Amino acid sequence: MFYVAKILQALGLADIGYALFVGVMRNSSMAEEIVLSLIGLGVFSLGRVLERKVA
Repeated sequence: MFYVAKILQALGLADIGYALFVGVMRNSSMAEEIVLSLIGLGVFSLGRVLERKVA
């Protein structure tokens, strides 16, 4: 379960990086960037909660 939590955290960080990429490189709305960032934050937070339950 510890590794699942770490994978979720890595996916959350990757999603936030992708949101930054979308905001800088593509000509999209800021709402799309915010939604992607919030999804990444949620996934990372889920991994963090799982990590605390295992430890």
